[in-house]
Amino acid sequence: MNYIPDSLNTEKKISVDNLVLLFNNDTSIYFSQDAKTYYDYLTKGISTMQNGKISLGTLPPYPRSRASVYKHGEVITATLPVGKYFYSFEEPKLEWILLNEKSVINGTNCNLAKTITDTGDTFFAWYSMEYPFSEGPFRFKGLPGLILKVYNKNKTIEIEAIGIKKAVLPIEPFMTASSIKIKNKNIYLKTRAEYNENPNIQNMNTGIIVKKDGVLLDNNTGMKKITTNVFLD
Repeated sequence: MNYIPDSLNTEKKISVDNLVLLFNNDTSIYFSQDAKTYYDYLTKGISTMQNGKISLGTLPPYPRSRASVYKHGEVITATLPVGKYFYSFEEPKLEWILLNEKSVINGTNCNLAKTITDTGDTFFAWYSMEYPFSEGPFRFKGLPGLILKVYNKNKTIEIEAIGIKKAVLPIEPFMTASSIKIKNKNIYLKTRAEYNENPNIQNMNTGIIVKKDGVLLDNNTGMKKITTNVFLD
Protein backbone atom coordinates (compact mmCIF):
# COMPACT_ATOMS: atom_id res chain seq x y z
CA MET A 1 0.00 0.00 0.00
CA ASN A 2 1.15 3.50 -0.84
CA TYR A 3 -0.62 6.48 0.66
CA ILE A 4 -0.19 10.20 1.12
CA PRO A 5 -1.49 11.14 4.60
CA ASP A 6 -1.76 14.86 3.85
CA SER A 7 -3.30 15.81 0.50
CA LEU A 8 -1.63 19.23 0.76
CA ASN A 9 1.81 17.58 0.86
CA THR A 10 1.83 15.10 -2.02
CA GLU A 11 5.60 14.61 -1.88
CA LYS A 12 5.31 12.73 1.41
CA LYS A 13 4.35 9.19 0.37
CA ILE A 14 4.36 6.28 2.82
CA SER A 15 4.72 2.65 1.73
CA VAL A 16 3.37 -0.22 3.81
CA ASP A 17 4.45 -3.82 3.16
CA ASN A 18 3.43 -7.13 4.74
CA LEU A 19 -0.31 -6.59 4.40
CA VAL A 20 -2.21 -9.87 4.26
CA LEU A 21 -5.66 -10.89 3.03
CA LEU A 22 -6.72 -14.40 4.05
CA PHE A 23 -10.05 -15.62 2.70
CA ASN A 24 -12.24 -18.58 1.81
CA ASN A 25 -15.77 -18.74 0.41
CA ASP A 26 -17.40 -17.22 3.50
CA THR A 27 -14.83 -15.52 5.73
CA SER A 28 -11.84 -13.22 5.42
CA ILE A 29 -9.40 -11.16 7.47
CA TYR A 30 -7.23 -8.28 6.25
CA PHE A 31 -4.40 -7.12 8.49
CA SER A 32 -0.78 -6.06 8.73
CA GLN A 33 1.58 -8.90 9.55
CA ASP A 34 3.86 -6.32 11.20
CA ALA A 35 0.99 -5.24 13.46
CA LYS A 36 0.17 -8.84 14.36
CA THR A 37 3.83 -9.52 15.22
CA TYR A 38 3.99 -6.37 17.35
CA TYR A 39 0.80 -6.95 19.35
CA ASP A 40 1.39 -10.70 19.73
CA TYR A 41 4.74 -9.80 21.29
CA LEU A 42 3.10 -7.34 23.69
CA THR A 43 0.42 -9.87 24.63
CA LYS A 44 3.05 -12.52 25.35
CA GLY A 45 4.99 -10.03 27.49
CA ILE A 46 1.91 -9.11 29.52
CA SER A 47 1.16 -12.80 30.12
CA THR A 48 4.56 -13.17 31.81
CA MET A 49 3.99 -10.26 34.22
CA GLN A 50 5.34 -10.90 37.72
CA ASN A 51 4.84 -8.61 40.71
CA GLY A 52 3.44 -5.95 38.41
CA LYS A 53 6.56 -5.92 36.23
CA ILE A 54 6.92 -6.84 32.56
CA SER A 55 10.17 -7.69 30.81
CA LEU A 56 9.60 -7.07 27.10
CA GLY A 57 13.17 -7.01 25.84
CA THR A 58 13.46 -5.49 22.37
CA LEU A 59 10.10 -4.67 20.83
CA PRO A 60 9.47 -5.40 17.14
CA PRO A 61 9.21 -2.27 14.96
CA TYR A 62 6.04 -0.24 15.51
CA PRO A 63 3.64 -1.05 12.64
CA ARG A 64 2.79 1.57 10.03
CA SER A 65 -0.68 0.10 9.59
CA ARG A 66 -2.76 -1.08 12.56
CA ALA A 67 -6.16 -1.44 10.92
CA SER A 68 -7.85 -4.77 10.28
CA VAL A 69 -11.10 -5.82 8.63
CA TYR A 70 -12.90 -9.11 9.34
CA LYS A 71 -15.71 -10.40 7.13
CA HIS A 72 -18.06 -13.26 8.02
CA GLY A 73 -20.95 -13.88 5.70
CA GLU A 74 -22.31 -10.46 4.73
CA VAL A 75 -21.04 -8.64 7.83
CA ILE A 76 -17.84 -6.61 7.49
CA THR A 77 -16.29 -5.49 10.78
CA ALA A 78 -13.51 -2.90 10.80
CA THR A 79 -11.17 -2.55 13.77
CA LEU A 80 -9.35 0.77 13.50
CA PRO A 81 -7.10 2.72 15.84
CA VAL A 82 -7.53 6.18 17.29
CA GLY A 83 -4.38 6.99 19.20
CA LYS A 84 -3.79 4.19 21.71
CA TYR A 85 -7.28 2.69 21.47
CA PHE A 86 -8.96 0.40 18.92
CA TYR A 87 -12.60 0.68 17.89
CA SER A 88 -14.68 -2.01 16.16
CA PHE A 89 -17.81 -1.34 14.11
CA GLU A 90 -19.72 -2.70 11.15
CA GLU A 91 -18.80 -1.12 7.82
CA PRO A 92 -21.65 -0.05 5.51
CA LYS A 93 -21.81 -2.20 2.38
CA LEU A 94 -20.32 -0.63 -0.73
CA GLU A 95 -22.37 -0.25 -3.91
CA TRP A 96 -20.26 -0.86 -7.02
CA ILE A 97 -20.68 0.32 -10.61
CA LEU A 98 -19.12 -2.07 -13.15
CA LEU A 99 -17.21 -0.25 -15.91
CA ASN A 100 -16.22 -1.43 -19.39
CA GLU A 101 -12.47 -0.89 -18.99
CA LYS A 102 -10.10 -3.86 -18.88
CA SER A 103 -6.42 -4.20 -17.98
CA VAL A 104 -3.77 -6.71 -16.97
CA ILE A 105 -2.63 -6.42 -13.34
CA ASN A 106 0.44 -8.50 -12.46
CA GLY A 107 -0.26 -10.83 -15.37
CA THR A 108 -3.95 -11.27 -14.55
CA ASN A 109 -6.86 -10.06 -16.69
CA CYS A 110 -8.98 -7.58 -14.76
CA ASN A 111 -12.11 -5.45 -15.12
CA LEU A 112 -12.68 -2.03 -13.59
CA ALA A 113 -15.35 -0.96 -11.11
CA LYS A 114 -15.94 2.14 -9.03
CA THR A 115 -17.73 3.06 -5.84
CA ILE A 116 -18.44 6.13 -3.75
CA THR A 117 -17.98 5.40 -0.05
CA ASP A 118 -20.29 6.56 2.72
CA THR A 119 -17.75 9.30 3.53
CA GLY A 120 -17.85 10.62 -0.04
CA ASP A 121 -14.56 9.41 -1.55
CA THR A 122 -14.52 7.73 -4.97
CA PHE A 123 -12.54 4.49 -5.26
CA PHE A 124 -11.71 2.42 -8.34
CA ALA A 125 -10.99 -1.32 -8.20
CA TRP A 126 -9.45 -3.74 -10.68
CA TYR A 127 -10.98 -7.18 -10.08
CA SER A 128 -10.33 -10.52 -11.76
CA MET A 129 -12.93 -13.11 -12.74
CA GLU A 130 -10.08 -15.63 -12.82
CA TYR A 131 -10.44 -15.65 -9.02
CA PRO A 132 -14.24 -15.77 -8.48
CA PHE A 133 -14.21 -14.55 -4.89
CA SER A 134 -16.04 -11.40 -3.76
CA GLU A 135 -12.98 -10.35 -1.78
CA GLY A 136 -10.45 -7.55 -1.63
CA PRO A 137 -8.27 -5.53 0.72
CA PHE A 138 -9.67 -3.59 3.66
CA ARG A 139 -13.45 -3.00 3.24
CA PHE A 140 -13.34 -3.29 -0.57
CA LYS A 141 -15.39 -6.41 -1.23
CA GLY A 142 -18.54 -7.42 -3.08
CA LEU A 143 -17.40 -7.59 -6.71
CA PRO A 144 -17.77 -10.76 -8.86
CA GLY A 145 -14.01 -11.37 -8.67
CA LEU A 146 -11.01 -10.84 -6.42
CA ILE A 147 -9.83 -7.22 -6.24
CA LEU A 148 -6.14 -7.04 -7.14
CA LYS A 149 -5.77 -3.26 -7.10
CA VAL A 150 -7.78 -0.43 -5.56
CA TYR A 151 -7.14 3.30 -5.42
CA ASN A 152 -9.04 6.51 -4.73
CA LYS A 153 -9.82 9.24 -7.23
CA ASN A 154 -6.93 11.49 -6.14
CA LYS A 155 -4.55 8.50 -5.93
CA THR A 156 -3.56 9.40 -2.40
CA ILE A 157 -4.26 5.75 -1.53
CA GLU A 158 -3.25 2.74 -3.64
CA ILE A 159 -3.31 -0.93 -2.61
CA GLU A 160 -2.09 -3.65 -4.96
CA ALA A 161 -1.69 -7.40 -4.62
CA ILE A 162 1.88 -8.61 -5.07
CA GLY A 163 1.22 -12.35 -4.80
CA ILE A 164 -1.51 -14.98 -4.45
CA LYS A 165 -1.06 -18.44 -3.00
CA LYS A 166 -2.94 -21.16 -1.15
CA ALA A 167 -2.49 -21.14 2.61
CA VAL A 168 -3.57 -23.23 5.58
CA LEU A 169 -3.92 -20.52 8.23
CA PRO A 170 -6.69 -19.60 10.69
CA ILE A 171 -9.05 -16.87 9.49
CA GLU A 172 -10.01 -15.10 12.68
CA PRO A 173 -10.54 -11.52 13.92
CA PHE A 174 -7.45 -9.50 14.81
CA MET A 175 -7.39 -7.03 17.74
CA THR A 176 -11.17 -7.18 18.26
CA ALA A 177 -10.84 -8.78 21.72
CA SER A 178 -9.18 -5.64 23.12
CA SER A 179 -11.13 -3.12 21.04
CA ILE A 180 -14.01 -0.85 22.04
CA LYS A 181 -17.22 -2.04 20.38
CA ILE A 182 -19.33 0.84 19.09
CA LYS A 183 -22.81 0.96 17.55
CA ASN A 184 -21.97 2.58 14.24
CA LYS A 185 -19.22 4.11 12.15
CA ASN A 186 -20.30 7.70 12.80
CA ILE A 187 -19.19 7.36 16.42
CA TYR A 188 -15.75 6.28 15.24
CA LEU A 189 -15.47 9.15 12.74
CA LYS A 190 -16.41 11.67 15.44
CA THR A 191 -13.92 10.15 17.90
CA ARG A 192 -11.13 10.25 15.33
CA ALA A 193 -11.88 13.84 14.33
CA GLU A 194 -11.78 14.94 17.98
CA TYR A 195 -8.49 13.13 18.56
CA ASN A 196 -6.85 14.57 15.44
CA GLU A 197 -7.89 18.05 16.53
CA ASN A 198 -6.57 17.49 20.06
CA PRO A 199 -4.38 14.37 20.65
CA ASN A 200 -4.29 15.20 24.37
CA ILE A 201 -7.90 14.06 24.69
CA GLN A 202 -6.78 10.50 25.56
CA ASN A 203 -4.49 11.62 28.38
CA MET A 204 -6.33 11.86 31.65
CA ASN A 205 -3.74 13.98 33.49
CA THR A 206 -2.89 16.66 30.96
CA GLY A 207 -4.63 19.56 32.64
CA ILE A 208 -6.99 20.06 29.71
CA ILE A 209 -10.01 22.19 30.56
CA VAL A 210 -13.21 21.34 28.70
CA LYS A 211 -16.75 22.63 28.59
CA LYS A 212 -19.60 20.44 29.73
CA ASP A 213 -20.39 19.60 26.13
CA GLY A 214 -16.82 18.41 25.53
CA VAL A 215 -15.59 21.42 23.56
CA LEU A 216 -11.93 22.16 24.28
CA LEU A 217 -11.28 25.44 26.10
CA ASP A 218 -7.62 25.26 27.00
CA ASN A 219 -4.78 23.10 25.73
CA ASN A 220 -1.37 23.78 27.25
CA THR A 221 0.24 20.37 26.89
CA GLY A 222 2.20 21.03 23.70
CA MET A 223 0.81 18.17 21.56
CA LYS A 224 0.05 19.46 18.08
CA LYS A 225 -3.03 18.94 15.96
CA ILE A 226 -2.70 15.93 13.61
CA THR A 227 -2.76 17.05 9.98
CA THR A 228 -3.71 13.71 8.40
CA ASN A 229 -6.70 14.19 6.11
CA VAL A 230 -6.54 11.10 3.86
CA PHE A 231 -8.35 7.98 5.09
CA LEU A 232 -9.40 4.61 3.70
CA ASP A 233 -13.02 5.36 4.64
